[in-house]
Amino acid sequence: MTSTVLVSRSGTTTTLTLNRPDRLNAVSEELYQTLIDELIMADSDPETRAVVLTGTGRAFCVGADLKAHRSGTRSRAAQAHYLDLAQRVCAQIQTMNTPVIAAVNGYALGAGAEMAVSADFLVIAENAQMGFPEIGIGTFVGGGVTNRLPRLVGLRRATDLLILGEPFTGRQALYWGLAHSAVPAPSLIETANTLADTLAAKAPLSLARMKAALRRDDPLDVVFETEPQELLELMTTQDWAEGVAAFAERRTPIFKGM
Repeated sequence: MTSTVLVSRSGTTTTLTLNRPDRLNAVSEELYQTLIDELIMADSDPETRAVVLTGTGRAFCVGADLKAHRSGTRSRAAQAHYLDLAQRVCAQIQTMNTPVIAAVNGYALGAGAEMAVSADFLVIAENAQMGFPEIGIGTFVGGGVTNRLPRLVGLRRATDLLILGEPFTGRQALYWGLAHSAVPAPSLIETANTLADTLAAKAPLSLARMKAALRRDDPLDVVFETEPQELLELMTTQDWAEGVAAFAERRTPIFKGM
C-alpha cells in the first residue's frame, strides 16, 4: 500500500508530504498516526534541523474526510481516538524542538488549517485557500487553534476567521501576519527549503528553547526570571562556546547541538 505520508530527506531537511491526493489529503486515522510517528522520528534525528510539511497534488489538506464521517460506522470510542490523534499531531508540531515549516499548496481547510497554523513558519502559495469551516457545519476546531490563532493574528481577526469561517488566500494570510511568506505556487517548495536551510544554520539548542518560550507566553514578571536561566543553561554548551568563538573570529559558526 502507498503510505499516507511520504518522507524524503535532503541535507538537514526532512520533508513530510501528506499523500491522499484522491481525497485532497483529507485526514484519516492512518494518516494522523503515520504523521505523528514521522514527526517524532524527525525530532529525534540529530541530522534533521528543519521539517517541511506539505501535501501531494491540488491540496495541502482539506480537513476531515466527511465521506468517512458520514458513513456513521465509527463507535464513540473510535470517534474519541480519532480526535485524540488530531490533537496529538498539532501538539507534536507545536512542542517539538525541531522547527516545522508548513508549505501550503492549494486548499488547507479545517484540520489542514489547524496543522498549518501549528507550524512555526507558514509558507503559502499566493492563491492557496485556507479556512475554518467548522462552525458552519456544526463541528468544532481543534489543534489548540482557539489559543494559538488569536496570539498570531489578534482576537478580532481570529473571531472573524473561526466564527464566520470564510476562506482566505495566501496573500491575505501574509497581510494579517499569519504567514511568513506568500509566493507563486511554482516557487513554494523552493521557498520553504530555502527557509529550512536558514533555520539549519541556527543554534539548535537555542532555537528549541526559544520555541518553547514563545509557546509558553509567560507573564512579564516570570519572563524576567526565566530568560537569564535559559542563557545560563546555554552557556554550559559547546554551541555557546562555538558561537562566541565564531563571532570573535568573524566566521560562520558550526553548531552541533551539543
